[in-house]
Amino acid sequence: MERDVRKLIFYGAGKRCKTLCKLLEQCRNIKIAAILDTDSSKWGMRVGGYEVEPPERINDFKDVDLCITVADEKVSNDIRRDLKKIWNYDLKKEVHYNELRLEALKADEKIKQYLYKNVKINNGEKENILFVSYNGFSLGGIEAWTKDICEALIKDGADNIYVVATRGDYEVPLLLQDRMIYIDEQEMFSVDSILNVIEALIDKLPFKIVTTQPDNTMLAPYLIQCCYPKMVKIITTIRGGSKSIYNAYMDYKEIPDVFIGVSQDIMKALIEMGIEPKKVHSMCVPFECEETLRREYTEDELSPLRVGYAGRVEYSQKRMDLLIKLVQVLVERKICFVMDIAGDGVARQELEEFIRSNHLEKKVRLLGEIDRLEIPSFWKEQDVCINIADYEGRSHSIIEAMGNGAVPVVTATSGVREDIVDDENGYIVPIGDYHAMAERIEYLSKHRGRLSIMGKTAHDVVYPKSRIEIHLEFWKDIFANY
Repeated sequence: MERDVRKLIFYGAGKRCKTLCKLLEQCRNIKIAAILDTDSSKWGMRVGGYEVEPPERINDFKDVDLCITVADEKVSNDIRRDLKKIWNYDLKKEVHYNELRLEALKADEKIKQYLYKNVKINNGEKENILFVSYNGFSLGGIEAWTKDICEALIKDGADNIYVVATRGDYEVPLLLQDRMIYIDEQEMFSVDSILNVIEALIDKLPFKIVTTQPDNTMLAPYLIQCCYPKMVKIITTIRGGSKSIYNAYMDYKEIPDVFIGVSQDIMKALIEMGIEPKKVHSMCVPFECEETLRREYTEDELSPLRVGYAGRVEYSQKRMDLLIKLVQVLVERKICFVMDIAGDGVARQELEEFIRSNHLEKKVRLLGEIDRLEIPSFWKEQDVCINIADYEGRSHSIIEAMGNGAVPVVTATSGVREDIVDDENGYIVPIGDYHAMAERIEYLSKHRGRLSIMGKTAHDVVYPKSRIEIHLEFWKDIFANY
């Protein structure tokens, strides 16, 4: 019996380690051999009943797998380097944190007992379609998309559409009020929280579920599918185009039956990482866009060029620190411009202080959050759309701006080349290169006649992609073929 037990060393005695220790309490075939940590202040403390020890202990264990429980990728890579260089450790024995977590959940007795005792299958009834919108309809892109596609499917005649969400302070559209499946907010990846989602979904079998994150709402359907493989299909949409996001999905690559990226760049990246091409698709999220563009541009070079940004006001990903530097360069170059920033976030306070201390109140205006119904009007008032992010899936804000005739000047994030041809209907600059962005804005400021030409071309390229009818047919095909 002992030979069937898998032994593991955990490296890192933080929150993720504690979560794993708790998950493994009910797992009979996985045992913890040791918990190690570089931080000497943690040596001697106990986590999950085990004493935290220094890293040199690692070679005292034979035929034992290693799991690095640290979340930070850079720190994890430093640990791997030190283990190999200092302690001569064989890294072939490493198992990824997410893979181990999934293995523990699959082996959990409490979950297995519930699934085999409580499943109710609606034999003979139509298969249900579940869309996950964890935060209801209270935030932005994913939530707005969920609402729109669900309403479109229902109006098209589907009577089997449901939305999985937590309760919150948000308005549920009339068409969806009887189609909400509510789950409680609990600790992510704990057995109780997984069971909470299973309990919420179980009476909707058989179902296909559209997930948006590698979280409880993806793992819980998978555990149901393990017991009842013909009753569940998992379709996951991937909205971010960064290596860390891809890696998170790769740890769970056995789960989705279908991967749908919001850009062809995401689709290509998944295939390059080993996902079967037949399981991967790309989609463009629909948005409001008039067939014929009607708007005006600031053609007088003595009037300020109108530059707009709409999105989260954050440092991480959205790089508001670089946006501040961009403004500084535009001011130094004496470019005649005004910038409207629509959105909110943790960087707002620094932006306000920057504007105040540099007396830029007439040049840079913080509008805060604006209603989604006002977005088309916002972009029709802008000559130029900027996005200086480090990564995107496929920026909804950029494509909405183009649909309303704003000329995009953006960094080379995922998906932009599907819609933008450089120097024809916008400009693409290298990631982080705010100087190049300033140069393109200066060019447009000095060549105002280009605005209407490039803006119309931008609109004409994205208009065919904006229509909900095309998107609706895409999803009907997905549901029919998987």
